[in-house]
Amino acid sequence: MNKEDILQSDILDLIFDNRNKQYGAYELRKHYKGRLLKALTIAFVLAGGVTAFVSFAKEDKMITRVFNIDDTETVKLAVVEVKKPDLPKLPELPKKATAAKTVPQEKFVSNFVISKDETRVDKLPADLDKAAIGSTTVAGVEYKGEVYVDPPSRIDAAGDNLPAKVDRETPRTVVDVMPAFPGGMQALRKFLEKNLQSFDELEPGSVVSVKVTFVVGYDGKLKGFQVLENGGDMYNKEVIRVLKKMPDWIPGKAQGENVSVYYTIPVKFTAAD
Repeated sequence: MNKEDILQSDILDLIFDNRNKQYGAYELRKHYKGRLLKALTIAFVLAGGVTAFVSFAKEDKMITRVFNIDDTETVKLAVVEVKKPDLPKLPELPKKATAAKTVPQEKFVSNFVISKDETRVDKLPADLDKAAIGSTTVAGVEYKGEVYVDPPSRIDAAGDNLPAKVDRETPRTVVDVMPAFPGGMQALRKFLEKNLQSFDELEPGSVVSVKVTFVVGYDGKLKGFQVLENGGDMYNKEVIRVLKKMPDWIPGKAQGENVSVYYTIPVKFTAAD
């Protein structure tokens, strides 16, 4: 190779000068860039095709799961016959009172005059055994039964009718005005939250319910505590302890008077999660 060829020749030609270029090494090195570009192009095309295929397959699979109508089932609702509750029988209305028959009366008054003169002595009516006693004589239908008079209501010394006395001691469940904690329900809630103690034994997320009934006396004092819903001895005693600590309530009323009333309070102990 002359000097001019050396200046214009590639480094590969200089290396393989006077050597067997048909052996294969020369050919591999000579066209290396072309093969590399071709390989990269094929690799990118295959990678893009696989990615697109996976994306389409995944999308198709998701749509099939959510919107495939063939997977749905028809649910038939059972027809439930609702039985009419047995209504209590209404009390029979009182029969209309028939017109009272007029009972014959014979005049009979107690102001007889006692006199020695027989002409002034009033005589007993002859038909008194067949008639009722009255201030005047009235004709009517003969009645052979006994005549009853409704007993009078409670009468005081002056002769005026008085209403029945209200029993304030016996506790009741139905009253005109229910008893109340001073300040209302909001004040009652604050009092319980402030005074009730929580226990470490309560597991997170658990709930213990206690329901206590008691009597609010006509004087507003609480008494007669009973546990209706048992939450355990420790919790029951805690609720009753706080109830006994309460101030006097505003008593309930019946017929305008203070009376004793049953009252129930539910309490729930909860632990933070």
